[in-house]
Amino acid sequence: MRIQSLILIVLIVIFSSAASNHAAFLNPNDPLVNEIGNFAVNEYNKQGNKLKFEKVLNGVSEITPQGTNYRITLSATDGSTSKKYAAIVLDSPTQHVRRLTNFAPIKA
Repeated sequence: MRIQSLILIVLIVIFSSAASNHAAFLNPNDPLVNEIGNFAVNEYNKQGNKLKFEKVLNGVSEITPQGTNYRITLSATDGSTSKKYAAIVLDSPTQHVRRLTNFAPIKA
């Protein structure tokens, strides 16, 4: 009975630590964060859009088995109007992969 309790406790600790992907707030002034924001706009523009990146307003990063997910709010202009957008970028430097997984305007 004692060994079963010990095994159960060990399994709970393992699964709870594996499931706890903590999100960290991003510093909008960090050069890497701005590089991620600029990348998001450039990738979105490959679909025929013409936005110009302005700045990252806020965001969080979360480490996953595939790499780091950056969930950011950024501002970009279409030439006349500055608008806010939400973007998600997966970055995996070890695998040499950076991919825009979501980009959408934020409705006021």
